[in-house]
Amino acid sequence: MKIGVVADDLTGANGTGVKLAKQGLRVVTHFHTSRITEAKQDNIAVCIDTDSRYISQERARERVVGTIKELQRWGADIICKRIDSTFRGNIGQEVDALLESIESGAVGILVPSYPASQRVLTGGYLFVNGVPLQETDVANDPVQPLKHSFLPHILSEQTKHAIELIEIDTISHGSDGIEQEIAKRINAGARLIICDAVTEEHIQMIASAMRKIKANRLVPIDPGPLTDYYIQETRERQEPVRSPKMLVSVGSVTSVTKQQLDYLTSELQMQPVYVKPDRLATYSATWEQEIIRATDEAIRVLEDHSLIVITTNHPDHCLVDFKVIAKQEGVSEDKLAKRITSGLAEISKRLLRQANGQIGGCFFSGGDVTASFCERAEAEGIVLLDEVMPLAAYGEIMGGEFDGLSLVTKGGLVGDKRAIYDSVQFLRKKIHNNRRVLVD
Repeated sequence: MKIGVVADDLTGANGTGVKLAKQGLRVVTHFHTSRITEAKQDNIAVCIDTDSRYISQERARERVVGTIKELQRWGADIICKRIDSTFRGNIGQEVDALLESIESGAVGILVPSYPASQRVLTGGYLFVNGVPLQETDVANDPVQPLKHSFLPHILSEQTKHAIELIEIDTISHGSDGIEQEIAKRINAGARLIICDAVTEEHIQMIASAMRKIKANRLVPIDPGPLTDYYIQETRERQEPVRSPKMLVSVGSVTSVTKQQLDYLTSELQMQPVYVKPDRLATYSATWEQEIIRATDEAIRVLEDHSLIVITTNHPDHCLVDFKVIAKQEGVSEDKLAKRITSGLAEISKRLLRQANGQIGGCFFSGGDVTASFCERAEAEGIVLLDEVMPLAAYGEIMGGEFDGLSLVTKGGLVGDKRAIYDSVQFLRKKIHNNRRVLVD
């Protein structure tokens, strides 16, 4: 796949390019005056700086048209438009030139939001760090001051196309509803559609909806996140690298962890494999029996799903009375608590064994569960490679039975309701990119 990104300044070209590089693409930034000389190879993106943010509208238009012609000569499969996150520049004129140069019937999907940089659009109004656009420093821009926050109004003064707005209530209902609304607007003649987005998840759903529409060529227009998700969606649908299967193991019974698990299972529409903690908090035969039962159930789940969640955090399970069991079995309460984490680790180990390499990575919530797994797998340690979020690390098992296995570890009380979901998505992308590099 060959991807072209048209940006109106160098910083923007590089910013979007870096996102694509994290997907495993080879990315090169070019100036609008240069010719693309990259070899005809797949998995490459060329970001071109037209340096057109503050030039005249006519010259900006000419540069975009020339850039599109160069990308078409090179053979770009997908062309995207990078815009400023505070909506500065000749956006309308450049988008018009883009749509006219690509093909008849092309439709621009404009998502100005960049949640990680505190840029969000709601009701068509752009907020920067929680402040309306017109109250930020761009209102005092010496070249092009912006006196409005309602983007359809700003854009209407620059483009010849009527502007459609899909608001946050539709976006929040998911990709299927977004797809239907985009298709409805296109059928009514729309060529330029702005979409609200407040979270990364909203942008991801918009990208997913775009990939489902086949009747028209859709062009991502944004500061970077939409292009990133759109390319990721496209590659996963077209390239022969299957999504890796993953294991999530959670032993914590805190309310924070429960909220995170509920969010994960709701978003992915899946049912966890629940392990009964009272059957693991023992040195009796029920420990082995529960491990066999849970492993067998997980193997069955693995046949039809790419993600397996194993947890003791069941909403109906009662807290284990360690004091009573310790007295009955003549052991300490600490040892009984350790039997639960050891049990989860043993289930994980047996599942990985029986999966015969189908599982490409693991997520462990809680240091005790991670340590128990490493001990049972006879690992020497963990090679740390990246940070998912504060107190959540990505790395690979070093030595032992599962040497090189990718994993993410996170503290049980770390993060908001999205923490496990975001960790799983992070891990999935890492494994997917690693496998793609091997295939390429």
